[in-house]
Amino acid sequence: MLKIQLKTPAVLIYVIFATLLSSCKITPPTSSDYDSNYNFSSLKTYAWVQATDEDKKKVSTLENRRQINAIETNLNRKGFQKLDENLESSDFLLRTHTVTDKKVDVDVFYNHWGYYPYGHYPYGYYSPYPFSRHGYGTYSREYEIGTLVLDIIDPAKKEVIWRGSVSRKLGIYKNRTPEERASIALKNATHLLESFPPGK
Repeated sequence: MLKIQLKTPAVLIYVIFATLLSSCKITPPTSSDYDSNYNFSSLKTYAWVQATDEDKKKVSTLENRRQINAIETNLNRKGFQKLDENLESSDFLLRTHTVTDKKVDVDVFYNHWGYYPYGHYPYGYYSPYPFSRHGYGTYSREYEIGTLVLDIIDPAKKEVIWRGSVSRKLGIYKNRTPEERASIALKNATHLLESFPPGK
């Protein structure tokens, strides 16, 4: 007869530790779309879309500047060059905006674990449900997701040729140092631009 012995405290500690460890390596959700007929190999220089009068009235936050710096750092690493002047001569333009949405997580927890007894059948012993659940409960929590959207635009046609997005929970910067926040922004931008330009 098969005997299973679980050391509950040790297993529980291991599961919690493994979950916390893996959560540090979770890749944020990303997506991208692009014009499949566009020649991306010709792109070399970029610039940001010129701010409107309304945009100039807004305060540039620290987080916005971190996002811009992170995006530029990744593009520079890929070999693209930023143009600060004569924006009309750049090969592509950048524009970002953020979308917020509410999400709900539902967790199910079990208040007792046990085993069904082994049954005797003509062809031997077996347990159809080795880990039975004796009662459970649910816990739900609501949180906000912020999605950073990056548009890459053809300056002559005024058309979006590539769009990427990366999502994260709002409040991820809470209790973080400025250096840690910059590091998180850089990692998010790396995931965001992973598929740009297409074909590389």
